[in-house]
Amino acid sequence: MTGLVDAMTDEDPEKRPVIEDVISRFSRIRNSLSGFKLRSPIAPKQDPSLITTLRYACQVVHTARYIISKKTAIPDA
Repeated sequence: MTGLVDAMTDEDPEKRPVIEDVISRFSRIRNSLSGFKLRSPIAPKQDPSLITTLRYACQVVHTARYIISKKTAIPDA
């Protein structure tokens, strides 16, 4: 994702990809990731361990609800 975001925010607008390329690249990235990875929380590495543990516990509960209700990690539009 970093490469895609960097390309999309290039200082020179002429070097930025067109939306069709962005969609294509994002789709390839999304399809390469597992459902587990897509459902994993985003947490700063500087978080104290207790806060991180609580965040992950909440994420597990939310993820379990989504899996039980058969919701996909990222819905197709």
